[in-house]
Amino acid sequence: MAPRRQMTDAEKAEKNRKQREKRAQEDPEAREKRLQDNRARAQYVRDEKKQRLDQEVQRQIPDEVDRQARLEEEAQRRKVNRAQEPAEVQQARLQEQALRQQALREEENEDERLARLRDQATRQQAIRNAETDDERRVRMIEDNLRHQVLRAQETEEERSSRRVSRAIVDRLRHEIYLNEETNEEAEGRREVHRELMATCRNIENEEERDERREESRLRMERLREEREEDEELLRAMNALEHVEIIPMETEEERTFREELLAARNRAGVPRTHRAACKTLTSENRVPLHDCGEMTVTCGECNARHFKGERPSDKKFTQCCAKGKVILPPPKECPQLLAKLLQNDHPKAKAFMMKIRNYNSAHAFASLGAKISSPPGRGPYCFRIHGQVYHNTTPVGLNTNNPRYADLYFIDAAQASEFRAHFTSNGGCCRNLMEELDSEMSQLWTRDGSTTSMPYNGIPVHHNRNDTGVGSQS
Repeated sequence: MAPRRQMTDAEKAEKNRKQREKRAQEDPEAREKRLQDNRARAQYVRDEKKQRLDQEVQRQIPDEVDRQARLEEEAQRRKVNRAQEPAEVQQARLQEQALRQQALREEENEDERLARLRDQATRQQAIRNAETDDERRVRMIEDNLRHQVLRAQETEEERSSRRVSRAIVDRLRHEIYLNEETNEEAEGRREVHRELMATCRNIENEEERDERREESRLRMERLREEREEDEELLRAMNALEHVEIIPMETEEERTFREELLAARNRAGVPRTHRAACKTLTSENRVPLHDCGEMTVTCGECNARHFKGERPSDKKFTQCCAKGKVILPPPKECPQLLAKLLQNDHPKAKAFMMKIRNYNSAHAFASLGAKISSPPGRGPYCFRIHGQVYHNTTPVGLNTNNPRYADLYFIDAAQASEFRAHFTSNGGCCRNLMEELDSEMSQLWTRDGSTTSMPYNGIPVHHNRNDTGVGSQS
């Protein structure tokens, strides 16, 4: 049968015109009958279409069930085969799969990547919600072993890059979380944390408490070391980026930067600072000042001076006022402090980083003054206005919260316990503080005798007997 010829637009228009004229001439009964026939024919077509769709859906339901069963069977069979394959074949398959996924991910755009990550997160969450405790424990052990193998195989550059990336991501995630958290949520989180910590610490015994504190100390030391390494890497990367950026600066950008800095100096820098920062036109006009080598020795106290500092009478005033000041010979440094200061102790590095905290933790008093920093710009200056005070707590044995000099009336271990609770001493090692306290007690107490020595400008009369109780005035 020959195909029907397609009608042109003119033929279609002519046919529609004749049909309209014919319908305009028909009587109402014929028109009503025609409309009823059209409605019945349309209803029949709709019913037929709905019936075909229902049949198609009924056929698809068994197909979907069969397809799901088939996929599960294939996944189980693939899992069994992969568990039996040798290590070389598994390594080659994983490398090929990684390359294929890397090629696919390089071709995808940003929207496809976000959609893939969302689907992956949803799928992982569903799988982890359905797994049991044993399956979760096995998965975490396998992940830990796999991470250990990967980290053992990575180079130093890869390890540094991973740490820097993790530090940046953790910092951004923490900042986003803090920005999105409201004050009520933050207060609720802190309250829940306080209640949980109080409950846990009330039910633990002495051994568990000591073990927890030791684990916390080791964890904090490890975190501080990792944080320092990450910060050093970040500073190194910033320095490299700065070095790469500076040569790329154009002449116009350099001129604009110099003019901007000059305007800032004219606006806010004092006259003396501007004079010091003034560009020299010629380096040949700058006089050379050479004070010589530090090889000249004072004849009174044997202090070393530069050659240019020697007066005409060859008697120095900066060290001993021409022999008028006679200082006693320095005492031998305690063995523990010597090892800590000479980096000959396992905790020497942590001690040097927190040496100010250790010094403040063993102080008899604290400094009190009105700090008045000078106005304007310039280097840091510690300026005090008014009188300087030495603050301390009432001295005695019945103090609920002993601090400063009170800590020297109790046992060294108990004093270190109180020092460890102070927030300012959070980075200090409790065992090292006990050793320092014991070392100081041995220095100041000799056969039950008293030793009078100043500390931060306060004369201290210290006496401690065998029971750890002493007097101080």
